[in-house]
Amino acid sequence: MSKINGIKGDRWRYKPGQNKVFPISRSKFGEYLKCKRCFYLNTIKGLKSPSMPGWPLNSATDEMLKFEFDIHRKNQTQHPEMKKNNSLKNVVPFQHKDIDEWRRNFGGFKVLDKDLNLELKGAIDDVWIDLKSKELIIVDYKSTSKKEIKEDAWLADEYSQDYLKQMNFYKFIFEKAGHKVKTTFFYIVNGLKKDRPFNNSMEFEPHLIEYQPSTKQIPAQLQEMKKLMDSKTLPDVNSDCESCNYLNAGNHITKIEDLDLEIESLITLIKTAKKNEVKNLEKKIKDLENRKGELEKDD
Repeated sequence: MSKINGIKGDRWRYKPGQNKVFPISRSKFGEYLKCKRCFYLNTIKGLKSPSMPGWPLNSATDEMLKFEFDIHRKNQTQHPEMKKNNSLKNVVPFQHKDIDEWRRNFGGFKVLDKDLNLELKGAIDDVWIDLKSKELIIVDYKSTSKKEIKEDAWLADEYSQDYLKQMNFYKFIFEKAGHKVKTTFFYIVNGLKKDRPFNNSMEFEPHLIEYQPSTKQIPAQLQEMKKLMDSKTLPDVNSDCESCNYLNAGNHITKIEDLDLEIESLITLIKTAKKNEVKNLEKKIKDLENRKGELEKDD
C-alpha cells in the first residue's frame, strides 16, 4: 500500500490512552484553543498542516536583539530601553545556564505535567529578572512596520490575541516549574518607512509593551485538551475556522466531481448495453443525479 503524502509518522502522533509522555508545544496548545477539530486531525490523525515560508527578516531582527541583550546579560547591565521604563529600574537580562536551550526552536523551556503525562514546552525569546524581587519577566520580540504603535490599541488588536495567549502559556509553564513570574513584555521594533530612501538600511523604532498574563483557565483547558486526545471522536467542523471550511469545501467539491465521473461512466455503458440492462443503468444515473442535486443545494 502506497504511503499517503501529508500524514505524519507514528512517532509524531498521539495514540489515545498511550503511556508514553507526549510533547505539547505552545503553538500546539494554541491550535487546540483555536480549533479543536484541526488540533485532533493534526495531533491524533497525523494530518500535516500546509508548510509556510519562513520569516527571514523577522528572524534576523530576533537574532540581533538576542545578541544585543546577551551583551547586557553577560555584564549584568541594563539595556538602554530598560532605563527608560521606571518599572524596570531593577531589571537586567536573566543569567541561566539553559537560556540558549530555552530560546532554541524545537527545544525550548520544558516542564512535565505528571497528571496529564504531557511535556509542556515553548521557545521563548528572552527572560529578564528583577534583582530586588527575584521575579522573572518573560519577553517576546516582535518585528513589524506600521504607521504607529499605541500600547492599548496593539494589545486590543485582533491579530495580537494569539500573542497574548502565547504569553499566558509561557507564564504558566515557568510557574509550574517553580519560577516566579512578575509580568511579561513585548519588545516591538517598528520599521520606519515613510518619506525616506532605502540606502541599504532600515531604521527601527523600539516599543516596550507590558502585558500581565492570565493563567487561571489554562489548567482546565489542558484537562479538556487531554480528554479530547484520549477520545476516538473527531470534533465537529468549526465554522469559524478557515482550515475547516477549506477542507470541508474541498471534500464537497470532490464528492460532486466523483458523482459526475460515475454518471459519465454509466452513460458510456448504456451505449453498448443490452436492452434489458438499459433501464437499470438509467435508474442508477437518475439516483446519482439526485444525489448530486442534493449536494449542489448546499453550495
